[in-house]
This record gives sequence, structure tokens and C-alpha cells, in this order.
Amino acid sequence: MLIAVRAEVESVDHWREKFKTHTDLFKSQGVSLVHMGTANDKTVIAVFDTNDVDEFVRIFNDPATVEAMSEDRITGGVEMFILDETFKL
Repeated sequence: MLIAVRAEVESVDHWREKFKTHTDLFKSQGVSLVHMGTANDKTVIAVFDTNDVDEFVRIFNDPATVEAMSEDRITGGVEMFILDETFKL
């Protein structure tokens, strides 16, 4: 299952660097792959491939994740989307 998380950050470059240090946290969420992107110099998105949506959401709401986001200098606007439908052309 794919889950997208969008956020506003202080610095895209800082976010990219720090985000990649959270491997253990992501693995505990059942994550095997993450796609990362930006909309501009203050808005980022990460799309997580997880095998356990419930555990992902539980840990996403845990203080450890809040701490990780703080290290990444996320300033707000955090939104999570569970991508539960596919439209094939």
C-alpha cells in the first residue's frame, strides 16, 4: 500500500539530508521504499510503500515521528494520504 505525506519545510536540502537518516523508523512502519519530491523550495512529499498501513499510521502519530519531523525542520502543513485506489489506463 502507498501512503503519501506532504509537508512544508524550512529547507528542501536539509529535509532531503535528514529524512534519509530515519531508516529504522521507516522500517518499523513496514516501509520498503520511499519516493521523495518537491513542489517548490518549501513543500515536499514522500510516498511510502508499506506492508502495514495500521502500523504506519500508529507510528506516524507517535512522539518519535514528531521528533524526527523536528530534526527534518518541518514547519507545518503536514498531510497524510492513504493511496487506496488505482486507476489503470
